[in-house]
Amino acid sequence: MKRFAIVLVIVALAYFIIFKPSPLLPFSKQQASAPVTKQVDQIKLEVGSMHTEVKLSDDDQVHAELKGSGSVNVVRSGNTVQVKTRRPFTFFNWWNRTRLTVSIPRDYERALDFAIGSAKLDFTAEPETTYTALTADVSSGSMTAKNVIAEKSTITVHSGNARLNHWKTASADLVVRSGNLKATGYRGGFNAQVNSGNLTMDVAKLTGSVKTTVRSGRARIHLPRDASFRLKGNANSGLIQCTLPLKEKGKGENTIEGVHGSGTYTFDATVSSGLLHIN
Repeated sequence: MKRFAIVLVIVALAYFIIFKPSPLLPFSKQQASAPVTKQVDQIKLEVGSMHTEVKLSDDDQVHAELKGSGSVNVVRSGNTVQVKTRRPFTFFNWWNRTRLTVSIPRDYERALDFAIGSAKLDFTAEPETTYTALTADVSSGSMTAKNVIAEKSTITVHSGNARLNHWKTASADLVVRSGNLKATGYRGGFNAQVNSGNLTMDVAKLTGSVKTTVRSGRARIHLPRDASFRLKGNANSGLIQCTLPLKEKGKGENTIEGVHGSGTYTFDATVSSGLLHIN
């Protein structure tokens, strides 16, 4: 009788795992979606602590597929389509392989908003895709985004990491608190604020003004040889180093000024107990 009861329990568990998987199980699978119409002007992802891959698709909807423990919802609220995740505590945390895949329409060109907790988010736009705005807030996780053209970019990194590969933007606000932000193949201008973190900007083409404020952090900005700017820097208790050749160069105890190229754009730099290196 006892053996029969054990077999019955095993059969029941197998049934629920196969036909009715629980979001608490590390191998369950969920899907959710919402249509993207012309009225939608923002797609927002709140991914918490789930490893997330964002892809482009030929569909006219936002589709999310979750493999692992937790839950995912895709809802339309006004002009926003929002992807929300929830990851409850389970006894399977030691075997956590939760993965979230989010597909967004390839022809969507309005605002994107990423809110990342301790997750890792990867986004590659293939081919290079234009958005009116891209906003990302990275807490303690990481984000890698590639091939993005945005009229406006706002990236905030708290204690996490962000990597921007091949970005082009008319205007960008970059805030690094105690984390790290690295950009390669960057085209545009930017406004950067570095507190106790690290900023590395590899600029392929300078097409706008630059304003950089460093407070006890470190920033390195690599500019192309044809960059045209007028540098005006002030270092209170920090240090500004510029290894690029400057015309009309002036250097005081706490200041540095000069022109590179024809001085098309302004480059304003302020450093307080940090380091800014321009090369």
